[in-house]
Amino acid sequence: MTPLVVTELVLALLVLLVVGALTFVWARRRFISGDGRPIMLCARRDDPVGRWRLGLARLGADRFEWFSIVGPSLRPEVSWQRGELDLGTPEPLADPIPGLADPVAVRGGTKGSMCEFAFAPAAYTAIRAWLESSPPGYNVNVA
Repeated sequence: MTPLVVTELVLALLVLLVVGALTFVWARRRFISGDGRPIMLCARRDDPVGRWRLGLARLGADRFEWFSIVGPSLRPEVSWQRGELDLGTPEPLADPIPGLADPVAVRGGTKGSMCEFAFAPAAYTAIRAWLESSPPGYNVNVA
């Protein structure tokens, strides 16, 4: 084989890998939000001085789930029950997070595991409204 053919094969393989990776990211995102549940960008960090990890937050009927933005897993990395999740007050975030415009930081979690979230202001409003509304079937016999 000539060097030109080898170069063409290597370039074709690289293009195929890039297209395959982009297709996987697109398909994973479609799968995560496939059944029409709201999904939004959200950063999370466990340590107040640690680095932010960008991910996807998904709201279900009774769960708040967080997926890493990159990775092969179709399962949430962390999940909280709706009735157990507690979010603090939002504070403007000075650190820029790529993908989040003017993010607000919120301390939240359950009694045993606390972490810090960063949302776009509109996403925080949506999560707060979801959190404060009644889950389906909760207190249905209230008159």
